[in-house]
This record gives sequence, structure tokens and C-alpha cells, in this order.
Amino acid sequence: MIGPLELEVIATSLDDALAAEQGGAARIELVTSLERGGLTPSLAMVEAVLTHVGIPVRVMVRDAEPHEVLDPHVRRRLVDQARAIGQQSVDGLVFGALVDRRIDEALLDAVAGAAGCPITFHRAFEDLADHDEGLDILSRHPAVDHVLCDGGSGSWAERALRLGMWSVRAGAGLQVLPGGGVTREALTVLSRVPGLREVHVGRLVREPATTGGSVSAHRVADLVGHLRQLRRPA
Repeated sequence: MIGPLELEVIATSLDDALAAEQGGAARIELVTSLERGGLTPSLAMVEAVLTHVGIPVRVMVRDAEPHEVLDPHVRRRLVDQARAIGQQSVDGLVFGALVDRRIDEALLDAVAGAAGCPITFHRAFEDLADHDEGLDILSRHPAVDHVLCDGGSGSWAERALRLGMWSVRAGAGLQVLPGGGVTREALTVLSRVPGLREVHVGRLVREPATTGGSVSAHRVADLVGHLRQLRRPA
């Protein structure tokens, strides 16, 4: 048996981040505009969270909802944001971009080079035409160490099977991070997948359980305790 899945919690404010840490979260994903899927927070917010929170913080770098970034001005802005955030004591960035339903390697390289820190490739991964090809590209990229995805369509049992296969293909250097509509029941299924080490949640730990709710330390603690009770295969 191995340890429980570790919990990454989305935070949109300093209060969210403090509640996540108080509840026992292992890491924070810091964003703004959660109702739009998460966009880049202000540098002031990043600095405030890093000043008051001791657990690792990954920061979203994303300008708008579309995963294709064609405007050269926006591409430069994302690189500038990555550079500014990378100069802080962050655990890493959360970033992803596509072109013609393939990974935008040029923009990924530029963002990674500017930031100089690890990257979680976000749920843009779900819109790839070929997930296996995407995993092969990401597993070879020196900066990318996580890929956040919901496992595709179907039940959580079907998604978990897919996530497990992706985890094997990704290899030891790239962790598949399940996230996107994760339910309490899904955690039981995900905990049975040997290759998974972490899980990413948003609304599940908010009161109310909406994008406009606030992270609840009690809900985080309850979820952490639940994960510790679930038996996991080695």
C-alpha cells in the first residue's frame, strides 16, 4: 500500500489560500476568475499569498478562455506574466496552449524559458486531437512535471481507467493530475489507480459548492481525512 492521494486546492483569494492550508491541502493552484476556468491573478495577489501561506503555490498563467493564442501581443503578455511570476517563490506555473488541437510547443517553450520553474500543463490537454502524442511531447519537456485533466467522457470508473493508462504512458517524470468536476465518490475510484499521486479540486471544497463560493477549511480537512481512509494499491 502507498500513501493517500494528496490534495491540490484552487484558490482565488488570500482567504481561500489560508483556508486550504489550514484544512491540510498539499498545494494551492492560485487563479482569478474561476467562473471562466481560471485566469492569471494579479502579481499583488501572488505576493500576498506567498507571504502568508507556507504550502507550495502554483500560479495560473492564462489570458482568456480559448486555448489557442494567436494574437502576438497576447503571446508576449503571457511570457511577460510568466517571467514576473517566476521571479517569485512559487512552486511553479499552470499553463497550457494549443494550435490546431496540438500542443503549442513554441509558446510552451517561451513561457517555460521565461519562468524558469516547473509547469503544470492545464486542462487544454483535454482538447488535444491525440492525447498519446500530447503525453509524449509533455513527458519530454524539461519544465512540465504535471498534466491536469479530467480523464475525458464517461463515468468516473471509465475516466479512472483512462487516467491510469495515461499515467503509465507519461512515465515517472510527468504526473497525471486528475481534476475537473471531481466528486467525493470519484475519489474512491481514483484512489484505486496505482499511478495517480494527487487530485485537484475546486467547488468540492467551497461553500457554497459553486465557482463563487469560498474555500472552507472544514471541507478541505474533511476531504483530506477521507483520502487518508481510502486504501490504495502500490
